[in-house]
Amino acid sequence: MEILVELNDLEQAERELGWLLARIQADEQEARNLYGRLSEWTGQSANTTRGLVEDFFSGLAGRVHTIEQQKAELIRYVQIMKRTDQMR
Repeated sequence: MEILVELNDLEQAERELGWLLARIQADEQEARNLYGRLSEWTGQSANTTRGLVEDFFSGLAGRVHTIEQQKAELIRYVQIMKRTDQMR
């Protein structure tokens, strides 16, 4: 069995990861703006909600970091593939 990967497919995946990261960052900014409104809330439910939202942002940061690492690895792989192709 042979696995064939087209360079164009890898470049498309790179673009899609970039789009995904941009969309996540825009959504995160919107969520942070909404989260800013919680500062006026008081009481136990407000504290619980703040904790949940902060946990969400922490988890999101970890996921964004993972996606950024995967994109960087993909970019390196694409560069290797391009160099290899040029040597032929």
